[in-house]
Amino acid sequence: GMTSYSRYPRMMAAAGMPLPVVIDQLVTLAFVG
Repeated sequence: GMTSYSRYPRMMAAAGMPLPVVIDQLVTLAFVG
């Protein structure tokens, strides 16, 4: 999942990408193709 308790968002935050940035990127990629 994409909750604050999930492993994936924590890994992305540790890599310098907080959850809001990850979600923004996913939405952008979904619209762009």
